Amino acid sequence: MEKPGLGISRIWRIFLIVAKWTIGGLVVLGLLFLGINWFDEDPSPEAKVLLIAPTNPYKPEENLYLALVGIDAKEGKSPIATAQERIAAYEKALPGALKDPPRTVDEFPDWAWKKTEKLEFQGKVDFCQPLTKSCLAGVEARRAEIDRLLKTNRELYRRYSRLHGMKGYHETATPSFYFMGAYVPPPVRQLYLANIASRVKSGARLQQKAAIGDLREDIRTWRRQLTGGGALISKMVAVAYLQGDYALLSDIVADSKIDLEDSSPEIRSALELPEDTWRIGSLFAFEYRSNAFMWEQLRVAKEKQSMWDSASDERGWWGRFSDQITWPFFKINATQNLDAKIKMHLQKMADADPAEFFVARDAYRTWLRDNIEFGVHYVYNPFGKIAMNVASHTYENYSLRAYDGAAFQRLVRLGYEIRNQKVEDKAVPSFMQRNPQWASHPVNGRPFVWDEKKREIVVQTLGQQPEGRRFSVPVWRAAPRN
Repeated sequence: MEKPGLGISRIWRIFLIVAKWTIGGLVVLGLLFLGINWFDEDPSPEAKVLLIAPTNPYKPEENLYLALVGIDAKEGKSPIATAQERIAAYEKALPGALKDPPRTVDEFPDWAWKKTEKLEFQGKVDFCQPLTKSCLAGVEARRAEIDRLLKTNRELYRRYSRLHGMKGYHETATPSFYFMGAYVPPPVRQLYLANIASRVKSGARLQQKAAIGDLREDIRTWRRQLTGGGALISKMVAVAYLQGDYALLSDIVADSKIDLEDSSPEIRSALELPEDTWRIGSLFAFEYRSNAFMWEQLRVAKEKQSMWDSASDERGWWGRFSDQITWPFFKINATQNLDAKIKMHLQKMADADPAEFFVARDAYRTWLRDNIEFGVHYVYNPFGKIAMNVASHTYENYSLRAYDGAAFQRLVRLGYEIRNQKVEDKAVPSFMQRNPQWASHPVNGRPFVWDEKKREIVVQTLGQQPEGRRFSVPVWRAAPRN
């Protein structure tokens, strides 16, 4: 019979052998894991291509971007010259932000020009918000108020009107997360649209025709921004401006008291602009270069990182220790190369024919599952892939938001054709069925909805839209005969 002490000793020997081989195996796997992540990739051909900024085809005085950046320049100063000064100040401050990222808002590269003296809008135009409610309703009672606001803000109104003469849109500032956005101060645009509504309701045919012509030019202006060279925010601003313009046009078309016979050419030319201009694939090259600035900031931080340098980080020693552990498994070039592939796939998806959008999206998501989502390939650059996995679905919704804008353009065209062809309420459903090119969503062909009680037609949207945004138009009804 075996003694109890010998049995326990044997168990301990087996345990130690197993532990030794387990620890040895883990050490080998750890060293292999570290070895795989010892080197970073070289920049890929896709990354190099996306880093090349496209040539600016416009002179400064032709560029809508510059006109927008400087639209609120101090009175007496040129908006274009002011924009160039602001961009120069931004570019001068940008290298400092690369080496030492700002910690507070007033350290941002664009903060200096934001504090400079500007031409401010005087008054309020909250009665004209076409994305949520009609600018046309009750505008006659506000005619004196609109005239007063026009007189008080004459210079800003003049600058807005001059935007229509710009040939195109091209962002000239270096893309970064401190990027200088270009947009119109909201009250200025609201006043411009309120004045169009007031002139349309004036009853004078020449004024009506000129006002609708101005609205058509406004639509063309924001089309130039939508199709121009710019980042995501410029595209979404243009989509919102276009939808606001089309919403005002739909209210004009639906008002049976307004005679549109003389304005038919202007309305048709505004509504017949090609739908392919709602494709926003060009933004991804700009977004990639903006991300590239962030990668450069990380590269600089990685090179000067010291676990004991308390001045470089406010998180304490544990945060710096955590960085020392994770840095070897975060490869900046490899992550940037992966970002380039993502942006290429997103561009292909966004530029696909609208009817093929979901097919392109499914192909993109399949690629993500194979290359970005968790799998064996995470042995290399795991933290970079985690970051890309988190960000990879961010942009899908924006294409759908733009295509919802294209659907809204179709809807306004439908409303115009109902009026032009004098379609009665009871015939609206059959008219919509016969004309799906005006009465369905360009992406999935889903038909618009006719609400007979409200006398309006509604787009069934696909994108995640801001709450309260209009996607319906009122329908014209013949004025009662006296």
